[in-house]
Amino acid sequence: MISMITDTSTYADDFVRQCSSGTVHSVYSKTINIQAQGQLLALQSAASPLSPVSLMTNLTAGQLESLHIDPGQAVRFSRDSIEIISLGNSSIFRYSPSLIYRSELSGFSAWSSPDILKSRVQMAVSRSESSGFRQLFSSSAGKAGDESLVLSAAMEHMSRCRLLLRTNAYMEAARTLARLIGLGIGLTPSGDDFLCGVLASLTLCRLTDHPFARCLAAQLEGHLSDTNDISGTFLRCALQNQFSQAVCRLWDLPPADEILQSFEAVGHSSGTDTLCGILYALDLAGVLK
Repeated sequence: MISMITDTSTYADDFVRQCSSGTVHSVYSKTINIQAQGQLLALQSAASPLSPVSLMTNLTAGQLESLHIDPGQAVRFSRDSIEIISLGNSSIFRYSPSLIYRSELSGFSAWSSPDILKSRVQMAVSRSESSGFRQLFSSSAGKAGDESLVLSAAMEHMSRCRLLLRTNAYMEAARTLARLIGLGIGLTPSGDDFLCGVLASLTLCRLTDHPFARCLAAQLEGHLSDTNDISGTFLRCALQNQFSQAVCRLWDLPPADEILQSFEAVGHSSGTDTLCGILYALDLAGVLK
């Protein structure tokens, strides 16, 4: 069967053009994850949210599932196609994307205001009905912490990090926040999504050279093995300043409703957890400057 890859990111596009072979890492209802040169790329069903590792296809979720692709199958890359090899009919994806979004995030310009984004992200989080860390940023935050061990641990790490930053204890603050890696359940635990959001805010606020930001990056880099491969892939991308299309669009300061819609499309709670990390770090920006 021959299908098309229609959309991708600049990060994935560069990677595809350097690859020659790989293997199928894992298969889900809407995604086929390919591992090549230590990196995961995601063949996704049409109209899925775009991440830095996305290779969007023209197939529906049902059509993608009907390919009967299994983990361990060999993958061959060429200039214009990606082929998943099987003993029966191989699946070929023609590589000719019509959209390649810029996945490298830029910091705000001098005339942009992070406070505007903070207000809009805060509004988006307050309107969200997702689970996950959103409960820590609602009016019932204390109650949610008492009811959930995961949320209680997350709140403790976030609060302690804030206190340590007020005394300029940057390394210890970074170690404390990095304890969120792997915290939660699912393909991308809430703690990992939250940390991706923190890294995004540090970039948007042009704070990546701050001692805390450097310490946090070092801590996360050293603990990527503390979470699963898929979640670790997104954290690794964030450390390389590569983010989803939803995150990259924040640079344009979209309205709250648009922010909520684009992030809630990411997953059950992953998008909102990322927004919570963005909000948390936007709040910290005043302490770090």
